[in-house]
Amino acid sequence: MKAVLDITRLLRRSGQHTPTGIDRVELAYARHLLESHEYEGRAAFVARLRATTWYLDASTVSAFIDTLALRWKLSEARVTKRELFAIERFLGQPTGSLANLEPPSTPRSALPDVLPPLRRLLSPLNLLPRLLRRRHADGAVYLNVSHEGLNSVSGVRSLARGQRMKPMFLVHDLIPLTHPEYVRPGDAEKHEMRMRTVLSSANAVVCNSRNTLNELNAFAERLRLSVPQTVVSPLGIEDEFQGGEMESVPTHPFFLTIGTIEPRKNHLVLLHAWRVLVEKLGPKAPKLIIVGRRGWENENVVDIIERCRKLGDHVLECNRLPDAHLRWLMRQSRAVLFPSFAEGFGLPLFEALALRVPVICSELEVFRDIAGDAPRYLDPIDGLGWARTIEEYASPNAEDRAAQLAKLARLSVPRWRDHFSVIDRLIDCVAEPSFKPSPKLASFPVSMPAPEPSVGRRTAPSFERSSSLIFAGERSLEPAGSTSFCTAQPHSSMR
Repeated sequence: MKAVLDITRLLRRSGQHTPTGIDRVELAYARHLLESHEYEGRAAFVARLRATTWYLDASTVSAFIDTLALRWKLSEARVTKRELFAIERFLGQPTGSLANLEPPSTPRSALPDVLPPLRRLLSPLNLLPRLLRRRHADGAVYLNVSHEGLNSVSGVRSLARGQRMKPMFLVHDLIPLTHPEYVRPGDAEKHEMRMRTVLSSANAVVCNSRNTLNELNAFAERLRLSVPQTVVSPLGIEDEFQGGEMESVPTHPFFLTIGTIEPRKNHLVLLHAWRVLVEKLGPKAPKLIIVGRRGWENENVVDIIERCRKLGDHVLECNRLPDAHLRWLMRQSRAVLFPSFAEGFGLPLFEALALRVPVICSELEVFRDIAGDAPRYLDPIDGLGWARTIEEYASPNAEDRAAQLAKLARLSVPRWRDHFSVIDRLIDCVAEPSFKPSPKLASFPVSMPAPEPSVGRRTAPSFERSSSLIFAGERSLEPAGSTSFCTAQPHSSMR
């Protein structure tokens, strides 16, 4: 079987210091095609730049992918010992608990430079000539897993017909269509065109959850469009996220919430719940660590974090944290909190479940879909309910938390290898000359992993603080020039 992966997004995002959730997915697909024996000599890569489809030399793609993956990994680990010591003091943990988990972070000047492999990748010598395109593409399955370049139905159809490829798409979510209030103006119209392109040109579609599949089906029905052959395959998580021995219980209970600070993530309900807990319990109230960059339209949340002095000793904002330190905090926490109003998948939730850490989350269909009855579910607007449940879970003898831990011990969480075992079979099926896309909704006939996953992710053009730790009640006095601008997707569900 031949597979041609579109890595336009990775090329466009290669200058960023950290990846979004969708970046991680496209990177995982690229590495799978490059490393799997099944695709040896049968994997190709394309990028659509300036209205032209360029075929890329696989060996040079491999060097680019390795450099980019290493750069992103080292960039995410760029946290100072001073910042880690601040978290330790906040939690009353022994000095070095976090700081000694990994070697000192790599200086920015020592990060791998992605520009040389990118230049080699796009040099005339490595862009396959037009005469060789048909040999590499003829009969191949064209993979697009990032929603990139799907704003034109005719463009994708032309690509498929001209190169005799069979398009296959991964749909992450339909949040811009189901919850347009949480995205930038104009994004709903753009995403509608992307989904029209998927439904009109795909030979097969992959959805990351049954909830996404249901929303895609509803969208198709509303517009009277047919749905191609479709399979649900939960996204995978890295092997580093796996349950182990329980960590020692910290002297002061604390909770984590992970996700970009934006309206959809609903940090406001947690801050109000914590104010209730502090007023009721005083110094004995549990603590909260907010892990995530500042996104868009978050002024009310930021005002509470920076100006509410009652929360100063109980809430800490941390906009960057390496995976090793995040996993350590997860294992130490009483639970990880996800009060979102809408999600496409929820990768951090999946990672917490894989670590056998209790989860308290919103009553969302997508969370039920991927996590079953394992988490504790609450209404996202029930502030007092969140306060009561958090107080309950903070107790060392919390019965509901113990019951959830028992469920988590039996939970099977899919890894990337599980995801690709489904994808490989679907690619093989689509590549068959006799394959015809089904005119109605169907599920790929494979044995699916036990339901549970998640990914996400970041926000609209916004700012991130040069200081990564902000204690509640501590207003920033930094000059305006101390911020740096970044771009991410406000509707992406990945951490």
